[in-house]
Amino acid sequence: MTRVTASLLASAMFVALTCLSAAAQTVTPVPLKEDQVVYEFVGQFNNTQTTSQQFGYLSKVNGLDSIFSGEPENETTALFTFVTNANTDRVIANGPFKILNRTGTTTIYLNTPPSDFSNPSTFSQGTPIQVSTYSQQVIVNTTNNSFQTVHMNTVTRTKAFSLNSTMYRLGKVGDSFRTNYSGQVNPNAPPSGWFGGNAVGVKRICP
Repeated sequence: MTRVTASLLASAMFVALTCLSAAAQTVTPVPLKEDQVVYEFVGQFNNTQTTSQQFGYLSKVNGLDSIFSGEPENETTALFTFVTNANTDRVIANGPFKILNRTGTTTIYLNTPPSDFSNPSTFSQGTPIQVSTYSQQVIVNTTNNSFQTVHMNTVTRTKAFSLNSTMYRLGKVGDSFRTNYSGQVNPNAPPSGWFGGNAVGVKRICP
């Protein structure tokens, strides 16, 4: 009888500890909802003839409320930053328009503020929490140096992170989002220009 009781107690303790461990590791997903704005971006970029580095911060993450550490809400207080490193694969001239195609990788970071646009490396000083492949089309109006972009990202890696004592995860592997930027080329680089935009979740395609 004593052995049975001890065995039952041990089993109960194991179940309790397992439940506590699971509770302690619970991660809240931040989904990339289809046809909804999931991110808003503020950024700058530096280009060469063959490459583009785009960097900045997220001014909105759908599903999270506290994404700045204080006021003002800008790069000095942003808790989520991003960096895209891309190669320019093709350039097409069409009248006043220059059309560029790029591919690369975008990384979103849980940031340790402050970041500083005069030092692009400060936008990758945090912990990587989402990595995605990146494909972009840029249409530049060479008469006024304005541009529009559209690009697709597909998530390849995520990492859970803690924010205000809660564990979160931005999307999941295989999720995709479509981003549009509006911006202005800077003829007196650096930076090569400035942009703002947003991303919308797209339908997940299962293999």
